[in-house]
Amino acid sequence: MLRGIFALFFRSLRGDTRSVWVHLSWLFLLVVIYVALWFAQEQSVYFGAPGREFFRSVIYLNAIFVTLLGISYFSSAISEEKEEDTLGLMTMAGISPLGILLGKSTTRLFQIFLLLAIQYPFTLLAITLGGLMPDQIYSAYAALLAYTMLLANAGLLCSVLSRRSRDASGLTALLLIGYIFIPLFALVGLQVLLYPAGPIANSPFWISVAPTLKPILAWISKTSVFGQLYAVTETGYQFEWTPQLISNLSGGLFFFLMSWWLFKYVSHEPATEATTRAMVPKKTGRLGLLSAGRAWNLSLTWKDFHFIAGGWLSILIRCGLYLGLYGLAVAASFPWEQPRESRQIRWQDVTYGYQIFVIPLFGIDCMLCASRVFQEEIRHQTLASLLMLPRTVTHLVYTKLAGCLIGLIPGMIALFVGFFLLPGSIKNLAEVMKEPFAWWYVANLLLAVHLSVVFSLYMRWGAIAMAFALTVGSMMISGMVIQLLQFQFRAGGMRPDSFLGFLVIPLLLACACCHLVVLLRLPALGEK
Repeated sequence: MLRGIFALFFRSLRGDTRSVWVHLSWLFLLVVIYVALWFAQEQSVYFGAPGREFFRSVIYLNAIFVTLLGISYFSSAISEEKEEDTLGLMTMAGISPLGILLGKSTTRLFQIFLLLAIQYPFTLLAITLGGLMPDQIYSAYAALLAYTMLLANAGLLCSVLSRRSRDASGLTALLLIGYIFIPLFALVGLQVLLYPAGPIANSPFWISVAPTLKPILAWISKTSVFGQLYAVTETGYQFEWTPQLISNLSGGLFFFLMSWWLFKYVSHEPATEATTRAMVPKKTGRLGLLSAGRAWNLSLTWKDFHFIAGGWLSILIRCGLYLGLYGLAVAASFPWEQPRESRQIRWQDVTYGYQIFVIPLFGIDCMLCASRVFQEEIRHQTLASLLMLPRTVTHLVYTKLAGCLIGLIPGMIALFVGFFLLPGSIKNLAEVMKEPFAWWYVANLLLAVHLSVVFSLYMRWGAIAMAFALTVGSMMISGMVIQLLQFQFRAGGMRPDSFLGFLVIPLLLACACCHLVVLLRLPALGEK
């Protein structure tokens, strides 16, 4: 068994080591650390102990980068072997299920550990800058490593259960949504228990159940890595076994054992059809009204709307998710701690909180759809047949993108509705249009979507993570420069954020260059 494990381990390790994108991702994160270090040094002139802000920005960037990698990188460990019909060959070669799982998943986990190990010596400089103690850095990396193990094994389980990498990525994304929002729901439930409202507060059932639920909800609310990283970087923190460490490590072990147990039941499944149906139900099923139906005149737009964006069923699911997000914002903004007779919710605060989450979620949804536009054609080698149609490459690209845009209509509606729920929305819209920051933010979102399409043509995995990392890195560098300019020009009458307006043009030019790269890359791929 050990020979098979090491054979798969070194095979995967050599493949990742020879990939230029792996080294570019390491280099990029190191560049971001250097920029953050330079900014912390410049900031120390105006503020004391800047090491905490430097370390917090770096550790949060790592957490987000690992999260995005988990959607595509960890979740394709076994499913890619199913797509290539090589899983049966590994079994016939005498490699045990445990050997296959360890050989395929350990390599990817080892790559992420290397990525974090490269950064560790540089983050120790936060102690020299002031504001952090060594225990806090150890605790932060321990929390991040536990989260990485949970994410890697959750992606492994989704990869074992799914026949295709795309289905595994979607299932992993659902687990991540649950991981992020369950602690938030637990925190809201804890507030309800601490400050109950209405006649239920005096009922015997509530009085007997509340003391039991309070410690459970309090423990669940502390299982998120993002909340743990913030608590770790607070002053005076010392290492301890927190609910986040215990739950993430035990969850990772549970997911791995489940993958091992279920592997023998799903490893012999035959290969699926050439094109997956995504979430599109069959016409003869219970959800026949939501089936794809007959093709439209723009057949490529119809195909990508149903089989990339998810069709009518995905539109209903997206609408439910956006409505649920607004309901969560209402529950989070409700003044539970005030007396019952004086509780009054401020809808303006609810809408502001909703917008904070809906904008990046919509951007991630756009990146997911954009990274899948050409994946099916590239994977099944049908791109050459597609390019043989009597249409230009430009026409093919934009008709496919139009299908994805139709599936993103719920997110667009959620953005506009959330904005117009604010008082004086028309006046606010006119004011927002005058702000350079708004144009700069929108330009960065557009750049992230365009980079997702470009990287999907060059990379088998990690296109979203690379696009997100590049965009966030450029935003961090721009924000740091603007903040330094704010310190420099505070005495004068200049607005440093006006410099963001000059950055919009290069960002839009970068988006135009992405269009050109896609139009040139597709014919080259079709000739292979």
